[in-house]
Amino acid sequence: MKKKSKSLQRVIVISLIGNLLLTTLKLAFGFFGNSQSLLSDGYNSLADIMVSILLLITTKVAYKKPDETHPYGHQKFEGIMYFLLSLLLLFTALGIGYSGVEHFVRIINDSSSSVVPGLNTLIASLIALSIKIFLFIINQKAYLKYRSLSIGADAQNHLFDIFSTLSAVISIFLALNGFLFFESIASVFIAAMVFKQSYAMIKDSISFLVDQAPEQDVINHIATTIENVSGVVTVDDLKVRKHMNQLYVDVEISVSKALSLEEAHDISENVHDKVEDIYDVIHCMVHVNPI
Repeated sequence: MKKKSKSLQRVIVISLIGNLLLTTLKLAFGFFGNSQSLLSDGYNSLADIMVSILLLITTKVAYKKPDETHPYGHQKFEGIMYFLLSLLLLFTALGIGYSGVEHFVRIINDSSSSVVPGLNTLIASLIALSIKIFLFIINQKAYLKYRSLSIGADAQNHLFDIFSTLSAVISIFLALNGFLFFESIASVFIAAMVFKQSYAMIKDSISFLVDQAPEQDVINHIATTIENVSGVVTVDDLKVRKHMNQLYVDVEISVSKALSLEEAHDISENVHDKVEDIYDVIHCMVHVNPI
């Protein structure tokens, strides 16, 4: 667990450095190069800095071993961070969207107020795009290896940033060719993408924090696995709940009342072991009923 935490922290530090570089690059060139879409993308990267800092704090806490006050571990701190991250992205999206609409209305009312972005903004946005692709790759690899939900969320965040930066590249190119209003449209498009992502993340984070059950197919598959264990007559009750990216299982089974206590216990142990071996289950609690 400690090794996993350190590996994830290395990835987050790289993302933090990348986000600091991206924010400086985008905001500086967006401001001095008169690019609304690059500025909007820069504000998005500014929020990403906060995300990276939150992730660093969370990985130090979430992967600590269980203790007396947290016998089930500290992983739900990752769920809290995931929720805060989602809210941060939501407010970022609203701010970017408002800025884009305000800029569009200003152009419509007074086209002379618009300034063509400089060529250097296009170069800066292409550099930013390359950095974002690199950050997405290392975060996605870390997620696939360690299955950390927060790292997976950050990988998705980088993926959406790739598309938002790409839209900034396209809009700057069009603005350089006289289509100034595309800058504002790109800002609204970036805001819409970030909003969609944050909404999906809020739904996921709530499901992690309120012990929501997984999909019915998963529950049915677990029930079938238990029914196929030798000695199990019926599955009387089955409850499955999410614990971040893992599960807890509570099940009541019926076995023949003619069995000895030791034999009934062995069947319950077989159910316990099989469920934990096949599925990503932290613990399977088995209660035995005589029939």
